[in-house]
Amino acid sequence: MRTMPEILASKRDGESLEPEDFKFICTNISQIPREQLGAFLMACQINGLTPIETSQLTQEMLNAGNRMQVAPSRVDKHSTGGVGDKMSIVLAPALRAAGATIPMLAGRGLAHTGGTIDKLEAIPGFNTGLSMAEMLTNPCFISRQTEDIAPADRILYSIRDITATVPQIGLITASIISKKAAEGLEKLVLDVKCGNAAFMKNKEDAVSLAKSMVKTGTDLGMEVTAQVTEMDNPIGLMFGNSHEIVECIDCLTGRGPADTMELVYSQAEALGFDIRQSINDGRALEEFKKMCSRQGVATEVIDNLVDEPWSVLPKANQTHEIMATKSGWIAGINALTIGEVLCNLGAGRTGDNNDIDHGIGAELLVSPGQEIIQGMPWIRFDVNNELSAKQVQLIENSLEITDEVFERQSRILQVITA
Repeated sequence: MRTMPEILASKRDGESLEPEDFKFICTNISQIPREQLGAFLMACQINGLTPIETSQLTQEMLNAGNRMQVAPSRVDKHSTGGVGDKMSIVLAPALRAAGATIPMLAGRGLAHTGGTIDKLEAIPGFNTGLSMAEMLTNPCFISRQTEDIAPADRILYSIRDITATVPQIGLITASIISKKAAEGLEKLVLDVKCGNAAFMKNKEDAVSLAKSMVKTGTDLGMEVTAQVTEMDNPIGLMFGNSHEIVECIDCLTGRGPADTMELVYSQAEALGFDIRQSINDGRALEEFKKMCSRQGVATEVIDNLVDEPWSVLPKANQTHEIMATKSGWIAGINALTIGEVLCNLGAGRTGDNNDIDHGIGAELLVSPGQEIIQGMPWIRFDVNNELSAKQVQLIENSLEITDEVFERQSRILQVITA
């Protein structure tokens, strides 16, 4: 078996690695210096991973940890990340209300994109660190990975964020599919974002990633569907951790923004479930409350969260509205700009282990396709300090206004199955 420097030299020189190389990395991940892991990730980013290497890395990442038992109606969803991407928090309880079992392992935010775990931790008392024993007896949960589930992914995931290696297709595939296969899933739906605020900037790359994950997941015994979706515009109307929890509650009562509900419903259908009835009759919201209770949230907090969310969720102490600089129809809102501004304000991470402020966020007051008048407020930021002149200019420039009537299209661009 080769040493880590020998493996690094081989990948640096563009050679394909062997299964034993990936096995060495994944089984010794906690002992390998982070500098060497960063070098490994960068070599993969620059020279790529072949489909065979991707499959081997995924398998070894899966083998290095514990797995849950495969069971019927055991389903999950994963997104490659975006701005305003909050569907997991809505989908899990809605699917449970429709009869599914949801063992959802989720992650924190990467760069300008929000993370499901960060959003849930805005809820006072919500435990995102369930043990394996707690997971095995829980019919619907959203938790971060334990140390014994895909341990290599947990470590590599944190390093990718700070080494500019997030977008590599093979690394994304191995990270997501190893974690999902460890959940013992029957079915998996993947939301593969493409656009300015996605890690895949164009549809071609997003389709390549989708096909890579569908093939790798299918090879591991899951029924996998991937939806390639647009991520040029932010999803929904609220962005930031507390803010997106507020919008999730709206979605669970059927009052969410149209684009968010479109994705939630279509992802459920890809898993074989129609969740419209469970949302409309209140069962989905009840399952959300049960999930919060099982994961440590006090009954009084849950009741207040549902009835008056801002009475329990943290919120920044200053409000700043941005006005439209001209009149017309809204053709687009640059999601990357909104995400980066929020990240720099403290809603996201700019380095390893950075603390985040759950109370910082923004709310859109308009949507693409709507008419807007010069001087009209179109977005509201909740911040702890005044926005800088540069930030205001960036935000103003993120709003695209056209003189012609603009009709918004579906976010779903392509569906890929095995």
